[in-house]
Amino acid sequence: MMMDIFMRRQALILGMLSLVTIVVLWQLVVDFGIVNPFFISTPGAVWQEFLVQLNDGSLLTNILATLYSFALALGLAVAVGIGLGMLSGWFQDVEAALEPFIWFKYSAPTVAFYPLFIAWLGYGTPTIVAIAFLFALTPIYANTLSGIKNVDRDLKRAAISFGARPYDIFFRVALPGSVPVIVAGLRLGVGRALTGVVVAELFGANAGLGYSIAYYAQMLQTNRMMVPIVTVILLGVILTQALSYVEKKTDAWRVTHDN
Repeated sequence: MMMDIFMRRQALILGMLSLVTIVVLWQLVVDFGIVNPFFISTPGAVWQEFLVQLNDGSLLTNILATLYSFALALGLAVAVGIGLGMLSGWFQDVEAALEPFIWFKYSAPTVAFYPLFIAWLGYGTPTIVAIAFLFALTPIYANTLSGIKNVDRDLKRAAISFGARPYDIFFRVALPGSVPVIVAGLRLGVGRALTGVVVAELFGANAGLGYSIAYYAQMLQTNRMMVPIVTVILLGVILTQALSYVEKKTDAWRVTHDN
């Protein structure tokens, strides 16, 4: 019975054990004097400070500010990335026209555009959203493009042999077949969008987890700084794991759909 539970929940159990191991090692390296607690704090001190920031409302305010920018950036990246990816995957001319811009953006460090966005959009949410949008756009676009282009050719031939029009092939064959790949791109995009928001908040914001990290770092308040850092990590894990769950479901749906 216990073995069956372990096999069903193996990934969750191993993940929790890894998390506990990290926390224990974190505490031990401080207790044994390997690292000065001034630089990394301790799990107990971070937990106490977490409760303080939670009670005074500052942590919730910063989380909501970060999630607001994150939702806007990811929503834009999803709409633009999937839209352009579908067009590029279906029409070679569109892919050829967009490819130089997409891969230039992919190869160039996105943070380098920060001064330009500050000049164009000013400090605050618009610049943060723009930076995070650029962070998330490429994986969503690339996965959508790959999913549409690499649809099962046998299914396309079968559809054509039954008189399907290009419109029918796209919506009944290419799009359903590419859903798991698109969702995989969304999972990558979620992580990159969160990274983009936090990075942008580090440089120019008046609220958000990235802002609080930078603020407490400047004040040399390690305990307080570690709270938003740990919160960002937990948010990233929760969001990416949620998309991983959706990815598994869509992959199973594709197998059922193909059969």
